Amino acid sequence: MGLSHRQWKRLIAGTLIVAAGNALWTWLAFGKAELLSWRGVLGVVVISALYFLMMIWFTPSMKSGKDEDKK
Repeated sequence: MGLSHRQWKRLIAGTLIVAAGNALWTWLAFGKAELLSWRGVLGVVVISALYFLMMIWFTPSMKSGKDEDKK
């Protein structure tokens, strides 16, 4: 993948923010017991992984001018 270092940092930071927000929402909506259960943890992990994969898919790669000259 042709992502720059800055893009990778933004993807990982965004994924961590989504995971924290999802965990907070699960905790406030359903309680601590649900968040710490396997179903709550799996829900946070799956949503975060889907977010990460979608953002990788939609993030444009950084191409140098040399690559564009070949096309």
